[in-house]
Amino acid sequence: MEKVLDWNKYIDKSAETVSEGIVMLKNDNNALPLRKDSEVAVFGRIQLNYYKSGTGSGGLVNVSRVIGITDGLQESGSVKVNEELLNVYKEWTKEHPFDFGDGWGGEPWSQEEMPVDDALAEKISNFCQTAIVIFGRTAGEENDNRFEKGAYLLSDGEESMLRTVRKHFRKVIVLLNVGSIIDMIRRVTSAFDKTVVLLNTGGLIDMSFMDRYPVSAVMYVWQGGMIGGTGTADVLTGKVSPSGKLPDTIAYSVSDYPSHEYFGNTRRNFYCEDIYVGYRYFETFAPEKVQYPFGFGLSYTTFEHTVTHSELNDGKITIEVSVKNTGNYSGKEVIQLYACAPQGMLGKPAKVLCGFEKTKLLAPAESQILTIEVNVDDLASYD
Repeated sequence: MEKVLDWNKYIDKSAETVSEGIVMLKNDNNALPLRKDSEVAVFGRIQLNYYKSGTGSGGLVNVSRVIGITDGLQESGSVKVNEELLNVYKEWTKEHPFDFGDGWGGEPWSQEEMPVDDALAEKISNFCQTAIVIFGRTAGEENDNRFEKGAYLLSDGEESMLRTVRKHFRKVIVLLNVGSIIDMIRRVTSAFDKTVVLLNTGGLIDMSFMDRYPVSAVMYVWQGGMIGGTGTADVLTGKVSPSGKLPDTIAYSVSDYPSHEYFGNTRRNFYCEDIYVGYRYFETFAPEKVQYPFGFGLSYTTFEHTVTHSELNDGKITIEVSVKNTGNYSGKEVIQLYACAPQGMLGKPAKVLCGFEKTKLLAPAESQILTIEVNVDDLASYD
């Protein structure tokens, strides 16, 4: 049997995987998707140093080319990237190259950020309605994240950049002449307060910046491999509606995590959570400390969910859910099934994820029935 390696199929599947894994946390003022043929300003040196992966065995894989987020936007044909700002970053990185550290596991968690002053941000804001700010973090073997600036926290340079960009991209900007009051209002509204933050990271970072600088949109775009910028651009431009869900709980403060007090001991780790690992702890004991819950993720469209059938038969629970796209964009939705087990002799979390399914791509008004099956034995506790 002859097998043909179609490289383009691998590229397409890689981009699709990136797009479907992106988690959108916020999208106010219709900041996303980007308007077709609009001009966007991309801030952050990671636009030229995309983290395709972390360090270690995965990070050291040699690839022919890495498509970053700015590359993906330029190649999309849907939007224009402001060239003046891009060239400023290109010139700056010539004198401030990427720091690879001192070998295996020695790469710094983040890179030096280019200073952005008021003059530059204000000038670029006169040409672009939307600013995209990219923060990047590595991840990998032999190097845990740290509660310090430039790692879990934003660096001073990143903080300053976001503050300056947010300041100047809150202005009301009318780029075109308008022929009526209604058209003027529409254009002014669409131009107001459009700062989008993308997190090119391998894990979570502190999200308190969202309170200090209430930006329009925030997405975890993760580390998407050599094709990551293509998949990210597909979501930014609306070719794909985001459908990823958070694999972790985002708490308001790192001290809200029960493991925080015991993390980083040089001799041993203290396993203090017992069965209440991750979201199970927050759902059971501290729901008020959750900024974004496990399983959260927004879409460009909306969905209606209806349980159409449920039964318990021969030790198996079967749930059928009808999912209807009630919005204006095509998209996919994830149905998550949680169990709330009775408290017996042993403690149980308030709820536990016991099954999930993702729909096919649903057009507006289209529906699909998903079936989730759970073995009752999988919900039991053992002493």
